[in-house]
Amino acid sequence: MIKIKLLFFLGFILLLSAGCSSRKEETSSAKCRTAPLENNISACPDNNTSSHSKTLEHTMILKGINEATHEALVETDRFMFNDVKAPVLLVNFFSTWCPTCRGEIPYFEDLQKKYKNELFIAGILVNDDANTTELKTFADTYHAHYFISNDPKNRYVTAKVHAALNLDENFTLPLTILYRYGKYYTHYEGAVPVEMIDHDIRTALGLKE
Repeated sequence: MIKIKLLFFLGFILLLSAGCSSRKEETSSAKCRTAPLENNISACPDNNTSSHSKTLEHTMILKGINEATHEALVETDRFMFNDVKAPVLLVNFFSTWCPTCRGEIPYFEDLQKKYKNELFIAGILVNDDANTTELKTFADTYHAHYFISNDPKNRYVTAKVHAALNLDENFTLPLTILYRYGKYYTHYEGAVPVEMIDHDIRTALGLKE
């Protein structure tokens, strides 16, 4: 019985460590990868072709599944919500069809509760056609009770982050990034132990172990 439990545990760890390719049609494989990003999403959909749209800095409103909205600023090495005061921002790019995304998401709510005033978590839905009703059900099922954006502008945000991190064209999901006071801190491609993310959050906050 002990050997069976050990084999099951090892198999689960291997699944989490593999990550998911963000290409939806590959969900039967061990990885989840995004579909190739199109060239025509390099410009912010809410901006016109003024000189401002040619700069690296863009500000946009992202709408969440529970009608909450946040003003996001996305630059080459910066990501912040102008109306959020928490010093650390965790941005998680995910898809509902990605097994490793589903396995990791419940731990984010634990982190949100643990660092209630110091951490803000934002889930960014990518390569997924789930509607708002389906996403609300998903959030309840996997305890994703934090801000989740299914805004069409997620495509633009994804393209900017993809370019900033110099990721592969079909990058691995889940993709999780930490920002400290809006500046890039670290990121993780694929599922990683929550203890690693917790440690990095504490380090970013200057807290002692």
